[in-house]
Amino acid sequence: MLATTPWTMLASAINLGLCAWVLSGHAQTVTLIVWALAVLAMTVAGWVGCLRIQQSHLLAVGPGTVRAATVHALLLGAVWGAMPMLWFPHAESGLQMLIAVLVTGLTCAGALALTMVPPAALTYTFIMAGLSIGALVRDGGPYTGVIQVLMVLYAIVLAVVVLAVSRLFTQRLYSERDASRQSELVGLLLRDFEESTADVLWEVDRQGRFVQPSERLATLFERPLRSMAQLQFLPALLSMQVEGSRGGGRLKAALDAGDAFRDQVVRVTTAQGPRWWSITAKPLLDEQGLPRGWRGVLSDVTSERQSNQHLAFLAHFDSLTGLANRVSVRNRLAKAVEKKAQDGRFSALLCLDLDNFKMINDSHGHSVGDAVLQEVGRRLRKQSRKSSLCGRLGGDEFAVVVDDIEDRQEVLTLADRLVVSMRAPCATGGLTLNTGVSVGVAFLPEHANTVDEALVAADLALYEAKAAGRGRVVVFSPELGKSQKRRLTLERELREALLRDQFEVLYQPQVDIQSWRIVGAEALLRWHHPELGAVSPVEFIPLAEDSGLINNMGAWVLDRACADIRGPLAGLRVAVNCSAIQLQRPRFVDELDHLMRTHGVPHGALEIEVTESLLMENLSTALENLNAIKELGVRVALDDFGTGYSSLAYLRRFPFDKLKIDRAFIRELMTTSDARHIVRTILSLAKILKMDTLAEGVEEPAQLEVLARHGCSGIQGFLVARPMTANELAAMVRGWVPMRHVVGLDELPESFSAPLTDRGH
Repeated sequence: MLATTPWTMLASAINLGLCAWVLSGHAQTVTLIVWALAVLAMTVAGWVGCLRIQQSHLLAVGPGTVRAATVHALLLGAVWGAMPMLWFPHAESGLQMLIAVLVTGLTCAGALALTMVPPAALTYTFIMAGLSIGALVRDGGPYTGVIQVLMVLYAIVLAVVVLAVSRLFTQRLYSERDASRQSELVGLLLRDFEESTADVLWEVDRQGRFVQPSERLATLFERPLRSMAQLQFLPALLSMQVEGSRGGGRLKAALDAGDAFRDQVVRVTTAQGPRWWSITAKPLLDEQGLPRGWRGVLSDVTSERQSNQHLAFLAHFDSLTGLANRVSVRNRLAKAVEKKAQDGRFSALLCLDLDNFKMINDSHGHSVGDAVLQEVGRRLRKQSRKSSLCGRLGGDEFAVVVDDIEDRQEVLTLADRLVVSMRAPCATGGLTLNTGVSVGVAFLPEHANTVDEALVAADLALYEAKAAGRGRVVVFSPELGKSQKRRLTLERELREALLRDQFEVLYQPQVDIQSWRIVGAEALLRWHHPELGAVSPVEFIPLAEDSGLINNMGAWVLDRACADIRGPLAGLRVAVNCSAIQLQRPRFVDELDHLMRTHGVPHGALEIEVTESLLMENLSTALENLNAIKELGVRVALDDFGTGYSSLAYLRRFPFDKLKIDRAFIRELMTTSDARHIVRTILSLAKILKMDTLAEGVEEPAQLEVLARHGCSGIQGFLVARPMTANELAAMVRGWVPMRHVVGLDELPESFSAPLTDRGH
């Protein structure tokens, strides 16, 4: 509006001059002069106001300026509208024509000039139209009514046009403002993007030359910024590419295809060394849809590539020795099995285990042990041929996979060479350490057709080599290491036994000798394997302790026992064996408390049996845990008393409620006087310490008589019953007939027991 105001004011002045000249012969001089001065004053005021605003260089105007413009439009319209009111009525036709044309032109021109300020435009339009209609009313000509209607319609149409044009213009201003803001935001984000990341923006034209390159882009290409505009993107990149890399070729193919692409990686050489650049771009099109260049992002992904390579290394290699890890060894064995199955050539697997490594680790620390393992890895690589795979299976166990063997003696020579090389002293950290190695050898496919079979065969040979005196080489044979093979099989199957519901808890009753009542029972874990049959606890309990499975198994037995105490065995005391590994766990007491609360086990109904191994490992921890168990209302019994490193000192310190006499003494009770003296001593000691006693493995009435005469509290064994299920024991208790006293030896029947259920235990 400011741009058009000087022109509209100039037109107003010209119109004033023409009107004054025409009206000078038809109007009163005073009236004409007053009117002309009024028009001239409004014209000058508009011009001066426009100049003042332009000189102030305003970027925006407030409501006051809009109100001032509206008032000016009102006054200007009023003085111009006064002309038809004064001189149109009863004027000659020619003068009326002039006034009509002038008023119409002024109305339209003024409305359009003021469109950008709708209040001023509408005020000016309706003032001019209203005064013109008033002039027509005063004239009273024959067509004044029609002309008045037309004037109203024209004013309305003009108002609608003004509003529409104003709305469109306002929307355009909003759009331009938003576009400007977005442009500023995009520019800000792009600058922030380049400053905060390792990514660099780039753009090239049709010829592939850089457009508006940044300082960071020039630094990346190691060129001066002033020369970047003449540099072509692809040739410059290919000139930096590492020799033998194919990333540049893939990038050129992507550019030639003309489609957007992502993450094309090129390896380049820079002053900082080899780098990896990831390039993402999309084509730019002109107005006709023809390509005019490319725009994209260049990212330095060196750290990510190095991290991925490191992770890939860790996935297939041992981080300590640099040898292949177990996964890589298995993969190589798998290829060896497949290949040899096709062409009939030999492969071999050598499993090695260091001798005395545990002693080195315990005596000198893990850092020295790690240094020894690293030296072993170096010797393995040195003695093996390059085509062989040397790997570390874990701990101090190593493996060598040898392919393309024609003579078995070649492998045995390698194994002997490894044994000799490992005997050499290892110097590390100022120490000279002696070690050795045992080697187990398995040939493929002679000894195995799968990876697992190969590892098992080599392990069995290795076990035999260690058992034979260490520092030896043993080749697998089908008859070799049956016990080791069974141990490996049991250890593997033991991990699935709980999940497959192969375990069962049986109970062997415990009888009080004085009242001859069943007062309790010992929970005994049994394993029924569908293929191996019944596996003795003597076999699988040590395996469970070595593998760490004893914690899960022990928790399962305790849960079953607590459930049976509240079920069929209500009223009996149930004893559960717990290993030292279980009892020394930090949360064992809390877990036991939770189990008892869950099942509602009453105080005194649960008894924990421990062995002397618990007392030999950590006395303070053992004492603390046993006291905490006693606080839960659980009795504590010392199992197999007399077979370990029994000490009167810890018998006094530890809160034992019962001593269980081992079956080894009971078995010899009637044949060896030493056994009878030991049992008599244990019973006297327990009486002094106010502990109950229970003899295990009682099978003969004579044994019962001897124990009774020497004051034993209770017995457990086949003389009473074999182990049975909880429901069977409950039925036995209901049908049990107690004796008032123990009969003499000469009065005991040959067979004395409750009705038995032979379950093969």
